[in-house]
Amino acid sequence: MKTRLWRARRLAIVVAALLVAVGCGTPGSSLTPSDPVAGSFGLRATVSQAIPPVARFTWLPYVLITTDGTVVRQGPVPAIFPGPLLANLQGASLSDAGYDLIVERARALGLLEGSGDFVPAGMPLGGQTGAVELRIDGELRAITGDPTRTIQCITTPCDPEPGTPEAFGTFWAELGDLGSLVGSELGQDTAYHPDGFALLIGIEPPDDSGLGRQVATWPLDTPIADIGIPVGNELRPRCGTVAGEDAATLEAAFAAANQLTMWVDRGGDPADAVSIAVRPVLPGEDPCQELFGVDG
Repeated sequence: MKTRLWRARRLAIVVAALLVAVGCGTPGSSLTPSDPVAGSFGLRATVSQAIPPVARFTWLPYVLITTDGTVVRQGPVPAIFPGPLLANLQGASLSDAGYDLIVERARALGLLEGSGDFVPAGMPLGGQTGAVELRIDGELRAITGDPTRTIQCITTPCDPEPGTPEAFGTFWAELGDLGSLVGSELGQDTAYHPDGFALLIGIEPPDDSGLGRQVATWPLDTPIADIGIPVGNELRPRCGTVAGEDAATLEAAFAAANQLTMWVDRGGDPADAVSIAVRPVLPGEDPCQELFGVDG
């Protein structure tokens, strides 16, 4: 599967280069990065906060648009306990024209000028900061701000002053409702299956509220102890990444598990079972490196 994706990305790069060469390219709409390994998303919106990275491990992007024009978002999560172990990821196709509309909206809001820092003065310490990375003509631009900062409107039109924290907050809100921004250029959501999973192994088990431990057999031939590099807090959990056929095997096992599931190797003692936090690896991301600085 990875080989097919790599070939598809290489083909996309060649086609884009040919279009530009004959003058058919669309200014400001290049989703294809110059280096498909270094970056394979056209846009990524994420939230950060000054809390330990172990606590942020399962935080997925607010929205991510891949270089082949797939919008990846989290779908609804059942309001049950324990909740599912896997995030409900949805993917929808986005046309080049739709991506153009997103870029032009950012430009109209004055977010593509200056330093890209739209964090308001006096923002509380420990508050959440939003970051949007978007690719324009093959180059990534990063803008930051308060994702909750908006204007209060009494009449319409209701547009913030360009280049302000409120402009950033407005753009952030519109990224969460892309259908309203790009209309028919966005397709229908379908289940999105990632190419891999980042695992944080040996985390503190969540409170089971009296339901008791739920132990499952680890489905891979590779023992749990052989996956990942120690990181984080005093518990020293290990961060590792699983891809390829093993990722498909894990996805099936994780789909049948929940947040309270603990894992033990085949034939192992259930008393040795460990808790594992799971994060899908999306295009252009490396959670173990980005959060802990290790190549898991």
